[in-house]
Amino acid sequence: MATPLHCSETTAKPRVAVVSSPGMGHIIPLLELAKRLATDHGCHVSFLNITTQASAAQTKLLNSTEFPPNFHVINLPEVDVSKLIPPDSQIMTRLSIIVQESFRCLKSVLLDIGKPDALIIDLFSSHAFEVCKELSIPVYSFDTASTTLLSLSLYLLTLDKEIDSDIEFVNLPEPIRVPGCTPIRTEDLLDQVRKRKSEECKWYLLHISRIPMAAGVLLNTWEDLEPITLKAIRENPYYHNKASIVTPPIYTRWDRHFRTTQRDCMGSGNEWSTVRMGGSSPY
Repeated sequence: MATPLHCSETTAKPRVAVVSSPGMGHIIPLLELAKRLATDHGCHVSFLNITTQASAAQTKLLNSTEFPPNFHVINLPEVDVSKLIPPDSQIMTRLSIIVQESFRCLKSVLLDIGKPDALIIDLFSSHAFEVCKELSIPVYSFDTASTTLLSLSLYLLTLDKEIDSDIEFVNLPEPIRVPGCTPIRTEDLLDQVRKRKSEECKWYLLHISRIPMAAGVLLNTWEDLEPITLKAIRENPYYHNKASIVTPPIYTRWDRHFRTTQRDCMGSGNEWSTVRMGGSSPY
C-alpha cells in the first residue's frame, strides 16, 4: 500500500486536487488518499468526481457526512458519450472516452477552485496532463497496481515499436524480457494488451506513454516487496533514456522523505509540501 503525503508544518498547507477515473475500484484508493491528506496532514483537498450513472454505493460514498471541513467533493458535469462509444466497446475504451470528454471542463474547474498546488490522478486520467501543463500544475500519478506491471507496461511501449505489427504480444515465442526484471510469460499479460490492434491496447499504451509527463509516481508497494523491480525502474538505463522513456521519480510507502518545492513544480520558491513515507498507510 502506498504512503500518505505529509505537509510541511512550517508553511501554508498545500491545496491539492485529486481525480479518479470512474468506477468504485478506481475511486476508493484515490478517495482514501485524498481523505488522509486532509485529515492527517491538514491539506486543503478537492476530490474531483467524474459524474456517471453511479451505483447507490458510490453515491453514498461520495456524499458522506463524515468528510473533514477541508475536504470537498466536486462533481464534474456529466457528459453524453452515447454517440462516441461504439456499442461493442470494452471497458478500457469506454472509461477512457468518458474521462476524455469529462475533462473538457477540467481547466475551468481547476481555476475555479483556485489553481491547486498539485493534482493527483490515476493511470486512466492521463488526459489531465496537457491541461495541467498549460496551467503549470504538477501532476502525480498514483499507481495502485504492482511495480512489476508498471515496468512491463513501460517496456511494452518500446516492444510495440520494435516487433512486426502483425505479431501480437500474446503470441511472442518467449517470455517478455523486461529490462532488469524477471521475464513475464505472455500468458500472464493483461487482457487489454494481448491484441495490439485492439482499441483497448491502443488506449492502454496511450495512457502509459504519458507517464513521463508526471512530476512523480506514487506506487502501491514497498521496498522489500519488489526490490528487484524497484531497483530496475530506478536505475536501469532503459527507464531513463530519452530514446526509450524517461521515468519520473518513483516513491513507495517506505521512502523516508521527499521534498517538493514550488520552485521545482511551479516556478516559485516556497516549499509547499513534504512527502514522508512512514509506517502508516491510508490504502
